Amino acid sequence: MKVRVSVWRITWRYLIFAIIILAALYGATFNMFITNNPDNGELMAVTWGASQYLLVIFSSLVLITFYILSIFGYYYVIEDKYFVMYKYKKEYVFDYKSIEFIDIEESKRKKQVIFYSPHARTRYLLWDKNGKLLETLIKKCPNTLSVAQFRAKHPEEKY
Repeated sequence: MKVRVSVWRITWRYLIFAIIILAALYGATFNMFITNNPDNGELMAVTWGASQYLLVIFSSLVLITFYILSIFGYYYVIEDKYFVMYKYKKEYVFDYKSIEFIDIEESKRKKQVIFYSPHARTRYLLWDKNGKLLETLIKKCPNTLSVAQFRAKHPEEKY
């Protein structure tokens, strides 16, 4: 069964990422937009030319393209013995038997699927539209530990 990630979660995560990338890009090209006034030495805005417009248009198109790709390229496929997370072209397989602990309360509160597996350590997965992934993990993971057992077995992990 193919389960799509919540568009709302992708949008907020991507919005934060886009703001950081744009701030770094425009900070690196700051001298394209601001210059010193030759009369008194104060900073003044540059009259926009083709290079400024091309930078803004190109960066906006790239970010919009990555946003659309992240909406369609991030999903889960739930099988009988495992589930697969597809993130763009990469594929991550998680076997139900290898999952030792599922943080159900925190997952529901933060709207993230949080689980621990010895091979992948603590994983934080984006919430799907209806919470199907968490329900499936609760039903199909046979080796899950309680909170006390998990803390005793893995004291180095933050919970």
